[in-house]
Amino acid sequence: MPKVKVADSTVLPEKCPKILAFANQKGGSGKSTGAVHAADWFIQKGRSAILVDADGQQSSSSWLKDLELPCKVISDPEALFDELPRLAKSYDVVVVDGPGNASEVTKAVLIRSDLILIPCRDSMIDLASTGKIVQFVRQAKEIRGGLPIAAIYLNAVKDNTILLREAREALQSGIIPLLNTTLPDRQCIKDSPGQGNTVFRMKGEAARTAARAYTKLFVEALKLFDSES
Repeated sequence: MPKVKVADSTVLPEKCPKILAFANQKGGSGKSTGAVHAADWFIQKGRSAILVDADGQQSSSSWLKDLELPCKVISDPEALFDELPRLAKSYDVVVVDGPGNASEVTKAVLIRSDLILIPCRDSMIDLASTGKIVQFVRQAKEIRGGLPIAAIYLNAVKDNTILLREAREALQSGIIPLLNTTLPDRQCIKDSPGQGNTVFRMKGEAARTAARAYTKLFVEALKLFDSES
């Protein structure tokens, strides 16, 4: 499928994070999908961006090769700690795909990132699993005097369900804010890695709807960062 860029007139906030990470210790939450779409979105907005794959499965780096976008695999915590600020000097944005576990790699990512986005599905198992990453973020914020700015977003949800309502209620009372924007459960998003594509480059109304949701999510997260940093 041809990789066609879509027009997007969204204006980025004045202040953007140099290092943006997607983190959650539970696999399958949507970290890699979010990270790849974020990297592609920034590049289509005219920003130089690189994705750092810190997940041992290296799913996002394989995907980025198909997209022909900059990517680097770094899964050692000490190397991450040293390399992330160096990359931030060479690119407008460094997007990090964190590991699917609570590890020293996750801690290194939190210590170096400016903005952390935590994807979460609307099942009770997934909601319960956010506890450890929230604890890690709280500790990093204490050490760094308020950074990283962090937010949770609900991923792959169906609209107007009891599960979605209960998930919102459960997360809105936490110490990390829940973004208003949710990402829908769409087949085109699930298909994008296998097609070596993102919804920003795919054709059809379903892909355009998903692209608008991602854009809304990223803009909301950037505005949060701009207001709190």
